[in-house]
Amino acid sequence: MDSSKELRWKQRFDTFEQSFLMLAQYSEEIFEDDLEKAGFIHMFEVALEHGLNTIIDYLDAKNGVEVSSHRQAIKESAQYEFIANEQDWMKALNRQNLTHYIHTKKVIEQLVVDIQGQYYEQLKHFYVTLKEEKAS
Repeated sequence: MDSSKELRWKQRFDTFEQSFLMLAQYSEEIFEDDLEKAGFIHMFEVALEHGLNTIIDYLDAKNGVEVSSHRQAIKESAQYEFIANEQDWMKALNRQNLTHYIHTKKVIEQLVVDIQGQYYEQLKHFYVTLKEEKAS
């Protein structure tokens, strides 16, 4: 195992951890206005992006698997314990991309519900599992 690659995934995880913990602070919040909702969605998008980048570097460090896309990273990592539900991760990735093109009140409302209802739990599982591995 290449020690520089091992260090890289751990550094990526540290960046993910910062964004995840910020998201976690508001994971049960009831948002009153669209600006708060947009901010929460953005925090989720940042945490998801850092999580996916962590997966890419983790796969490279552990198995020498070179991944060229986030979608491929999710598929490749399905065999690991840190991905609890591959379908939820794929859906989260698709929803993240959706917000770049569609900005309706209905989409924003549904995305907040989905983040709080399922995507946050997936990121939390990922966080806890890799945090333990990083510490060992």
